[in-house]
Amino acid sequence: MNSMPELAYVNGVFGPVCEARVSIEDRGFQFGDAVYEVIVAYNRKPFLLDHHLRRLRSSLAGIALAFDFEACPLEPIIAEGLGRCEFSDAMIYLQITRGVAPRSHVIPAGMKPTVVMTFKALPVIPDELRRTGVQVITTVDTRWANCYIKAVTLLPNVLAKNEAIRRGCYDAIFVTAAGEVRECTSANLFVIQGGIIRIPPRTQSILHGVTQGYLLDLVASLAIEVREEPIDVPSLRSADEVFMSGTASEVLAITTIDDLPVGNGRVGPITRRLSEEFIRRTRS
Repeated sequence: MNSMPELAYVNGVFGPVCEARVSIEDRGFQFGDAVYEVIVAYNRKPFLLDHHLRRLRSSLAGIALAFDFEACPLEPIIAEGLGRCEFSDAMIYLQITRGVAPRSHVIPAGMKPTVVMTFKALPVIPDELRRTGVQVITTVDTRWANCYIKAVTLLPNVLAKNEAIRRGCYDAIFVTAAGEVRECTSANLFVIQGGIIRIPPRTQSILHGVTQGYLLDLVASLAIEVREEPIDVPSLRSADEVFMSGTASEVLAITTIDDLPVGNGRVGPITRRLSEEFIRRTRS
């Protein structure tokens, strides 16, 4: 079987990403009527695949998009894509839209969902960022209320991320108008004070991260206390350590927030320990 570089799958057909096509009347394009998952594969083995597919089912249910997993099982497609592509460590983007229909706010009956996947090289966080941590800004959370649904409608996230980059930073942290800290544009947030890890409540207002869940299990095995409770901006800025977690970022320290140092401005011992342990476990 001939391998190819960046690979795409669209409704049963594999091919180069540059040749992949979907209809301009696909509701994913017209309305953002779609959900997605991002899955990483280490050494061609999908990491936490069951957890990602479980969250995908939750997202589909959240927008009432019926998908027949028995008629179109996703695991064999992912396995074939990893076999076809050239990347040992790969990033798999999976999107399911409601399908193609003439543009109307009313959803027609009997639609056939569109399934899109891409297989690309896993982006590598530079070692320097792992050593020094990253700078972030805070920004008002203007997203919709159901962020637990991994919907493709990510324009507020995109704008916040690019504003952070424009200001010379790596990412942004969403904060409500009332001052409650939520999460980064594509990663969950961990705040450490006095050796205790705090995370924002996993309500409908934030994404329930797969990597976040894995880290919470890891933290429990290391006997580190975790509290799931509201976090305000003063608590965020007075923390000893802060880090983000996500499929792409894994464990990445935040050492500056709004131009102010977190703790002593260096990667803290708990963050470093979790990052090293995460890398050790995922690469073994």
